[in-house]
Amino acid sequence: MLTGTGSVALRSGRRLPAKYQFGTHEEHHWVGYLICDTQIVDPSEFSCKILLQCESGIAIELAVTDWMDRYMVVVGRPLPEFDRVA
Repeated sequence: MLTGTGSVALRSGRRLPAKYQFGTHEEHHWVGYLICDTQIVDPSEFSCKILLQCESGIAIELAVTDWMDRYMVVVGRPLPEFDRVA
């Protein structure tokens, strides 16, 4: 399991602090959870791809498959280094 902290870039441009847990993290296929407080976020923010910027420097493009007030189930892939957002 791969765990850590980072921030989620939402469609509106806001950033949401998050912890992550990826049970599957193969080269192009990551599945896991984002743990964050989504109570104050409009659900439409998760209708498009979101970007997780990890403290380790990895950027992961994610799609939310399910969400609750405290966590989101996500699938995604790490972005190549030249596509990463600073």
